Amino acid sequence: MGVRGSGVPFLAGEKGNAVSSQRVETIWHDRAACKGPQSAVFFPPSQAERRDEREARERRAKEICAVCPVLRPCLDYALSIREPHGIWGGLNEVERKQRMANVG
Repeated sequence: MGVRGSGVPFLAGEKGNAVSSQRVETIWHDRAACKGPQSAVFFPPSQAERRDEREARERRAKEICAVCPVLRPCLDYALSIREPHGIWGGLNEVERKQRMANVG
């Protein structure tokens, strides 16, 4: 990673072109397996959800994560911003909090 004269950090992109760190999220997100109609399983519904429904929804989301080509960048992003909601990088909120507690 470098820094442009403007102070905006960047990473080397395809063919050596600079990519701003603001675009890095979009780059991995564009390749995420969770994109599309199945994305609803990654976050709780707006109405109350029974425990068995939550567990089934999270299990389905984690199955999608398991075959995702950008699982690691997704998890790294969620951990770096301390994302409080949803399944990111194959982990739910509680699992991410536990991971952060074990690291720190």
